[in-house]
Amino acid sequence: MNIFLSKMFIFVIGYVNIVNSASLISSDPRHGTVRNSNIPLVDDCALRAFTVEMAAYIQPNASRSNWTALSESALQMNECHDQSYRVQKSSNTRKSFETLQTTKNSDCFRTIFVQDSMGNDLFDGTLDRPLKTIPVALSLTRNLRLAHGNEIQLCIVIRGGTYYLGTNATTNSSQIGAISLTSNDSNLIIENYKDERVILSGGILLQLQWSVYKKTSTGGTIMKALLPPNVKLSDFNELYIDGRRAIVAKYPNGDPATQGLYAKEPGFSFDAEFWWQPEHNRSQEIHIAEPFRNGTHFSHYQIGLNGGASVFNPPSSFWSTARPYGNNNYVVPRGVIGKLHSLPHMSNWTKPTTGLVHVFHSLYWGSWVFEIASVHPMEKRIMFGRGGFQEARGHRFGGPFYVANIFEELDSPNEWFLDKDSRTLYFMPNGTMPNVFVASQISCLISLRGNSIQEPVNNISIRGLIFTETSNTYLRDYIVPSGGDWSVHRGGTIFLTNTTNVTVSENLFTELGSNAVAVIEYNKDTLVTLNEFVWLADSAVILVGTTNGIDGFSVATQPTNIMIL
Repeated sequence: MNIFLSKMFIFVIGYVNIVNSASLISSDPRHGTVRNSNIPLVDDCALRAFTVEMAAYIQPNASRSNWTALSESALQMNECHDQSYRVQKSSNTRKSFETLQTTKNSDCFRTIFVQDSMGNDLFDGTLDRPLKTIPVALSLTRNLRLAHGNEIQLCIVIRGGTYYLGTNATTNSSQIGAISLTSNDSNLIIENYKDERVILSGGILLQLQWSVYKKTSTGGTIMKALLPPNVKLSDFNELYIDGRRAIVAKYPNGDPATQGLYAKEPGFSFDAEFWWQPEHNRSQEIHIAEPFRNGTHFSHYQIGLNGGASVFNPPSSFWSTARPYGNNNYVVPRGVIGKLHSLPHMSNWTKPTTGLVHVFHSLYWGSWVFEIASVHPMEKRIMFGRGGFQEARGHRFGGPFYVANIFEELDSPNEWFLDKDSRTLYFMPNGTMPNVFVASQISCLISLRGNSIQEPVNNISIRGLIFTETSNTYLRDYIVPSGGDWSVHRGGTIFLTNTTNVTVSENLFTELGSNAVAVIEYNKDTLVTLNEFVWLADSAVILVGTTNGIDGFSVATQPTNIMIL
């Protein structure tokens, strides 16, 4: 153990510099201080310094310097004079995609190989004659089960390359994957070949002919290209460029995925003058007298149906009652009025209803997304349409916000906009044009859906894969599963329901538009281990069950015996 720790320590030292915080630029003064006034500044700064080190250390090699700069700004290290700490350097070296466990040939009744670059779906799926696509490999496993029975262990081994599962996808459900496993697919391993990098993309690779649309007043160039007819516009809500999520045209400029509210240029506006107050829509209330927990804020079971809870599916919530603790029915603002100097391009917006407003809850424990219903430029007023269900407690006021998906806000490098009416994609490069453009098409890549609790999908292993480039789901249906402050979309890149003995291990989930792993209702003995989650638009792993009202014991529709490591 001591030898291992010494090697780890040497590895870290090889990639660090020592900096002194006195040389750092100050953070934006609008946002106050992050200092904890209850402890001495020297101790607070030591904790901040440790956080700066760790924030960069856990990041991929190529982005460590960026994360260090962001952490220094967000944690206001300029306040910490004479505080030294280690800084991780970026590196373009990409480590091999190694897995700890490799399936032995003897574990599989038959191993079916897939290789996009050299395969052919008319081949037999051997190592020398691999299939080209994963769905055809899955069809072959089903034929083998018809011949040899459902108890045989089968393996699908995927050779290195990128597999665009969003191409020709037949569903956009966040609960049914491009690779859809049922109870008849039990006893199956899906994994990468040795240490090869297997990328499963939820998008479609775009082959585009770019031309100059116009030059901007700041010296930039906006390019345009027509989309091919096989791109589904309804599900194209994320653009990935060279493997990274691009920024949809927005105000104010800045990437909210890489900035923080306490940093300079956070990508959010703090210029809300007034929040258009909500209309209270009373819900039908159910109160259960027993059991009664005296002396607590949450003394008995209660729930509101319809009314303010109608934004959720199903339309029910603990917080949509007249007197939940600290609240009064579920409400969110109906709009926002910006300060006089804000939203300078609003009068030029030609299609404002394409826009979305991303808003922090005023107390910052959640956030909302709204469609734009209308705008009133003279008043700097934006009225909201559908949305506001992405957290569970609600409030009359919002916090920092930004407006996205407005063509006239395309004025900064790496921003894009899709004009669906003309099927035209607009993009502003940062100097030279990138190489690879991928349009999101689906949000769920692999689903495991048993026929019932009595007939689950059983004994499935998914390992050694890279999941990426999926559509976002923040305007899909959300549910309030409990009396907590949160709501959740019950979908994910990997979706599980009615399963037993499923293992999801040693995978990389990156640049996703939704939850990575969704474990929904009955799932037993699920193992999610040794995975890496980075650059997600939602949660890494969600576990959501249902009850029969107050009765959570006589039904089995909850995840049980779940291990996440």
